[in-house]
Amino acid sequence: MKLENKVAFVTGGGRGIGGAIAKGLAEEGAKIVLVSRTVRQLEERAAIIRNSTGQPVLVAAADVGDPEQVQNAVEQALQTFGKIDILVNCAGITMVSPSESLSLENWHRCLRINLDGTFLCCQKVGQHMIRRGEGGKIINITSIVAHAAIPERAAYAASKGGVMQLTQNLAVEWAKYNIQVNAISPGFIRTEAVQTLIDKGVHKPDKIIARIPAGRLGEVEDLVGPAVFLASSDSNYVTGTVLKADGGWMANGYV
Repeated sequence: MKLENKVAFVTGGGRGIGGAIAKGLAEEGAKIVLVSRTVRQLEERAAIIRNSTGQPVLVAAADVGDPEQVQNAVEQALQTFGKIDILVNCAGITMVSPSESLSLENWHRCLRINLDGTFLCCQKVGQHMIRRGEGGKIINITSIVAHAAIPERAAYAASKGGVMQLTQNLAVEWAKYNIQVNAISPGFIRTEAVQTLIDKGVHKPDKIIARIPAGRLGEVEDLVGPAVFLASSDSNYVTGTVLKADGGWMANGYV
């Protein structure tokens, strides 16, 4: 197993991409810390991971946009497992609104969770990794909207573009500590949030799939392989990279 005896701290781990990645890391031998505001979802995901992999799972409730709560979650992880080797920042929200009517409250809410939350978790876990002196792996989840404009996504695009630039900056700063910082940029993945937008008619599946060379929406499991690679020693010379997992959506110039 690629991640035996490693400890992975996964935000947004109760469902969706975070839940799938957490399970995938556990299948490769990692002990898991699941972090989210929604304890019930975390407990349900923790039970699934424990039952399917036999790996220990710690549930740490926290709002990633709150520095004190993030610090408490990190301390819980260290008290339980003694270290954190891997950080995966999956916590996030979508925000769909015409820019002319987007409220400042919703703008700040989106950036607080998606960008501030990613920074705070990187900072708090990074401090531990630097003190420990044995390196580490940080994986941030950005989005194709960090690379290409999609209407009515101003706050979401700004937050995810910020995550992409933060990833590259931290990669440069922390390479000297043997901490690799990379990002995965998912395309249209069939999460609950995306399905809700489909049900509301915001997303048109046929139109989306027509642009995806792979011919389908992605599934959350499609993000597991990239995450395992970036979390393992296989990627020790990979840092500051943004790996697109979009079925070829961004590469396709023929629409």
